[in-house]
Amino acid sequence: MSNKKLIEGLNHAMNREVSTFLRYLLQAAGIKGAQWDAVRKMYQSEVVDEVGHAQYLADKIVMLGGTPKLNPDLTPPPGEVRAMLEHDIAEEEADVEGYRKLADLADAAGLIDLKMKMEEQAADEAGHAEEMKRMLG
Repeated sequence: MSNKKLIEGLNHAMNREVSTFLRYLLQAAGIKGAQWDAVRKMYQSEVVDEVGHAQYLADKIVMLGGTPKLNPDLTPPPGEVRAMLEHDIAEEEADVEGYRKLADLADAAGLIDLKMKMEEQAADEAGHAEEMKRMLG
């Protein structure tokens, strides 16, 4: 199997991670009010996590012979906190599915380290969605 499809998938995932950390950065900055302080702190802490995911993906793209290509989604985030959380739950769940597919591609390519890392990132994104659901009550 050629690495082309895998590299394309990794680039797509990297751009989703970049889009997510930019959105979380803006959302954390815009959240006001003591009742939403836990959500603000959660978004602030997730920025670092998402940057780490993007860096791993960029590094892996290069190691597989590809070039990381930035094309993040710069759609402004929702302005209301509940809408932010609802939107981001759906995005995190979509990322879980994307990482599962990448794990399958990595497995087919015999890249056990990448397969395991994609499964780990799928679990991490599922954890983010669960935390956000908890914050919604």
